[in-house]
Amino acid sequence: MAIIYDAEPQPRTQVSLSLQQACDDYCHFITYILEPARDDLETKVRRDEVTLHQVFGVNLILAHSVDYLQAVRSADGITETRKDLVTTFDEKFSVPGAYLGNRKMELIDAINNALKHIRVDPSRYRSLGERYGQISFQSLVEDEGRVMCHLENYRFDYCRVVLLPALRALSNWEFDSTEEVLEFARGGFIVMEASHHPDIFDPYDPSTAIDQMIELCSPPCKNCEEAADECRCSRYVFAGEHGRFEPLYTASAGEIDELMSHISPSYSRA
Repeated sequence: MAIIYDAEPQPRTQVSLSLQQACDDYCHFITYILEPARDDLETKVRRDEVTLHQVFGVNLILAHSVDYLQAVRSADGITETRKDLVTTFDEKFSVPGAYLGNRKMELIDAINNALKHIRVDPSRYRSLGERYGQISFQSLVEDEGRVMCHLENYRFDYCRVVLLPALRALSNWEFDSTEEVLEFARGGFIVMEASHHPDIFDPYDPSTAIDQMIELCSPPCKNCEEAADECRCSRYVFAGEHGRFEPLYTASAGEIDELMSHISPSYSRA
C-alpha cells in the first residue's frame, strides 16, 4: 500500500472562477462517476463476473479522467498537451503495479481510441505500436469471467493489472478544499511504499498479534492484488516475459520481532 505525503506546503492559491469550476467538476466526476465505476468493477472482478462491454465502459470513463484533470491543470496555468499528460500520468498520480510501470494510462487511452476508430493508427501512435504492436478493439477478450488483454508480446488480466490500479489511484481521495484538489491535480504528492499491512488491527492490542502476523506474512500481489495462491501473474506475459507473484509489501525484521514478542513472551531474536 502507499502512504501519501504533501510534497511541500504550498501558498494559498488565488482561485479564479474558471479554476473553481474545473475543481468542482473534477470532484463531481470522482463522486458520481469514477467511484461508482470502481465499486461496481471491484465487485465483478472479485466474483469473476466481468463482461467485455462493462470493461469498455469503465475504460472510457478512465480515459476521460485525463480530460477532467487537464481542465484543472489548464485553468491553473499549466501548459501541456493531452498527450503529454497521458505520457506522464502514472508517475504524476502514482498508479501502482509491478508491470507496465508508468504506462497504464497510455494503454487505457489507446484501448479507448481503438474502440472509437476500430484500430489505433500506428503512424499517429508510433511509440505505442513499437511497444505493444497493433492495438484494436479486439485486443480485449472475455475469458471465464475475466477480461484479458491480448497484444503482440502481452497477455494479462486487464482489470486487475490496468483498470483497478488506475481507478483506485484516482478515486481514493477525500478532498476537503479546493487547495487539496489543486495540489493533487498538480501532482504535488510524494508516494512512499509502506512496509507493513494496512492498519486493520489495533497495533497496540496484543490479542490481535496472531491475526496481524497472518496478514503481514500473506501479502497480496503488487500487480494483481490477489493472494499468492490465487495470483495468475506467472501465466501472464509482459513484454515477452512471464510475470510472477510479487508481494505488495514486505515485513521488516522489527515488525516480525514486535509481533512475536506479543505472541510469545519468551520469544527473543537469535
